[in-house]
Amino acid sequence: MFRLSNRVRIAASPSLMQSFACIRQLHQPAILPYNIKDGLAPFLSEPSLDLLYNVRQVELINNVNRLTEGTEYERKSLYDVIYQSSQDPSQTSLMRYASQAWNIDFFMQTMTKDPKPMREDVRRMLSSQFGSVERFKDVFKGSALAMFGSGWTWLVLNSNGTLSVMNTYNATTPFTAVQTSGSKYLKGTSYVSISKNIHHRPFITIVPILGLSMWQEAFIPDYALDRETYINNYWDVVNWSAVRERMLMNSSNRLSTN
Repeated sequence: MFRLSNRVRIAASPSLMQSFACIRQLHQPAILPYNIKDGLAPFLSEPSLDLLYNVRQVELINNVNRLTEGTEYERKSLYDVIYQSSQDPSQTSLMRYASQAWNIDFFMQTMTKDPKPMREDVRRMLSSQFGSVERFKDVFKGSALAMFGSGWTWLVLNSNGTLSVMNTYNATTPFTAVQTSGSKYLKGTSYVSISKNIHHRPFITIVPILGLSMWQEAFIPDYALDRETYINNYWDVVNWSAVRERMLMNSSNRLSTN
């Protein structure tokens, strides 16, 4: 997912210790598993990918770095920034920028230029929850088309090991959309840690497995207002290996490796 990069904020300092104190962790976009210049036919063109990654994502991350500078959030992971800022109404702007950056990264990391067939264990799990893979896709599309305004449609893994489809509006992430009261906040740093510790985090009841952007910036350039075709073409670039890996991360609900 996201990387933190050491950047020096002051060019020169009188001592080594002061130099170390001037080093700040800045968020940077993660490297994508495909070349944007190649596009992701038939889903998104090169200009659309460029807009999402090199323009929109850069803008979001720059705002996260700007809003965290000199604050308690300055050296925190993006996940920690999202969760902790979501608890503080005065940090709504920061939470939205960080959350949308996480969502876009998750969305773009789940696509591939060279899709492989869905593994049988994933097919079985989807079928057990939705009746069939095609029924799952219908439910997913119906949920996405029902979105009024901007937001995200997700396949999520619940804490009881079941799968479900849900929407989040605007920049909300699944792991801040559903919260429960509980014990002391435990620091989280990555998608892996979220998944492995799902039962030890009372504020997390769901883990995102697959996410589709229903923001106009994602579909308007290539599809205008034809959201249905946009959703249908999405399945042609889904990285089902990444989806399977996320399912496997939940230690209480491992799929067969056969």
